[in-house]
Amino acid sequence: MRTHGIFGDILCKPLTHDIERHSLLKRVYLELSSGEAREARVSHSEVYGLLWKLRFEGFNTPESAQPFVNAHVLVPEAERLPAPEGQFYFSDFENFDVVDREGKVVGKVLSVQEMPSVNVFNLLIENKEIMAPWIDDCILGIDMGNKRIIVNLEFISS
Repeated sequence: MRTHGIFGDILCKPLTHDIERHSLLKRVYLELSSGEAREARVSHSEVYGLLWKLRFEGFNTPESAQPFVNAHVLVPEAERLPAPEGQFYFSDFENFDVVDREGKVVGKVLSVQEMPSVNVFNLLIENKEIMAPWIDDCILGIDMGNKRIIVNLEFISS
């Protein structure tokens, strides 16, 4: 979010279900606004209200940490914490089959993203990318075991 203090700390909004997760972070990747990803080692971390305050090795001044403002802090997938019971990570749905009401495979899930009013599935159907809102009228069901989502094609095409 922004630098904080004189030691190059960065305030971060955690997107995790475990606010104490920061203490496990040692090696992370910083995805800069340019799209570049850079490996970084966490030298200090703490909870700061509802935020995390992180410091990275070799970046000990606000000026040196400035390029990391508005970056995303990513952890290797192998170090991702399991989601709580009944919850999922958006990335869990990538490459799921998209099926219609009759069970016919009509496409693939490219990604899921959080939007201001509703989360959306980004789908590839008939070589077209379609954004489908994650609402009951559109997404009729999710079958995690068979890796597929059931969609209302009439809703998407209207």
